[in-house]
Parts: sequence; structure tokens; C-alpha cells
Amino acid sequence: LTALDRSLKQKSNKERLELNTTLDQLDLIEIYRILHPTTKEYTFLSSACGTYSKINHILSNKTSLNKFKNI
Repeated sequence: LTALDRSLKQKSNKERLELNTTLDQLDLIEIYRILHPTTKEYTFLSSACGTYSKINHILSNKTSLNKFKNI
């Protein structure tokens, strides 16, 4: 890895940690990942980087999880 690659990875990890902290503070969960923890589905392919990402998320308060299970 080059210094730039390491810098971008560290920034990405920091941003991911900050987002997860914010979601925890707001008591939010990503519904699809809770209901389908082993499914590997992606909605975006970056052909330039050769990476897959999930760019659509359903966030909800943890207390609503049972409503989504019933749907």
C-alpha cells in the first residue's frame, strides 16, 4: 500500500466508526442487514476500483424491528 492508500483506508475506517457511533446514539439499525445477516447483495459496482457497495439502506429505530419482521 502506498501512503495515500493507507491514508484513505484510515479515513474510511474513521468515517465508518463515526457513522456507527451516530447510529448507535440515535438507536438506529439497518433493517435489511438485521433480517438478512448472511446475504451478500450489493447495489453498486465501481468498475474503476473493482469494488461492490450497498448504497441503499433502510434505517429504523430498533423498536420498529418487529413491524418489519411482520412485513
